[in-house]
Amino acid sequence: MPSARSIPLSLAAPVVFFWASGYPTGALGVAAASPFLLTTVRLTLAAGVLAVIALVGRATWPSGAAAGHSAVAGLLTHAMQFGGCYGGMAAGVPASVTALVISMNPVLTAALAALLLRERLSRWRVLGLVLGVLAVLVTLGGQVASEGEWNPAILLTLLGLLGFSAGGLYQQRYCGGIDIRSGGAVQTVAAALVIGVIAAFEHGHVTHWAQAGITVLWLVITGSVLGVSCYLRAVAVGGAARASALFSAVPPFTAVIAWPLLGETPSAAVVVGIALATTACVLGTRTETRTPAPV
Repeated sequence: MPSARSIPLSLAAPVVFFWASGYPTGALGVAAASPFLLTTVRLTLAAGVLAVIALVGRATWPSGAAAGHSAVAGLLTHAMQFGGCYGGMAAGVPASVTALVISMNPVLTAALAALLLRERLSRWRVLGLVLGVLAVLVTLGGQVASEGEWNPAILLTLLGLLGFSAGGLYQQRYCGGIDIRSGGAVQTVAAALVIGVIAAFEHGHVTHWAQAGITVLWLVITGSVLGVSCYLRAVAVGGAARASALFSAVPPFTAVIAWPLLGETPSAAVVVGIALATTACVLGTRTETRTPAPV
């Protein structure tokens, strides 16, 4: 098996930028339209784009149990993640805090993999997990101190993180042999249907059509198509550990983008949380080197 190479800056930079820009853009979107309505439209358009790509590329479509596994992966990865993140931001969770929580995905994934898949957790990954939890607690504590009260909407953001991590593990366990183009289309269709049902009871509406339209197009093109494609390419070039470690750079870039775009000035707690999260992700995704046993 060929060894993984380092991810070049020309590939790492687009991955970080596309993911980081999604949070402030999503905040603009939920300011112009109801969160579940916005998520439904985004997922529906993304499903159409992915379906066209799969048809043009003559990808093999999953059927039977494979289609069911793809649907479950989509409900976790897309419905829970985006529904939780956008619902939280619509209820007042800042984009920078959302990005920080979601950046814990590699660390939480490592913990769930150890619990559910019996994968080994080294001392460095355990330390990364502890620092990751501390990063979230420091950030949320700072938010409570600045706002004077606990915002229960952060639970939606945490639900989004859980869906993101669980979806990745489910994908690894049950969807390994499914074409990512057709499988991705099935995933987003399933997620769009479920979020669409929730949106029907939301009594959602659009307050600013131009802003909502621009943000949805940006989220579909950069998030669902370009961002995912660049990330999968990064996995192919550098391996999953190195690629997921790129998430450690997402929160600071999100804070930088959100400052002029949303007027969200990073607090001291957010800055400390970003530093802890970066360290946690590096430790939680580091490649272990093992000394070969003597023959």
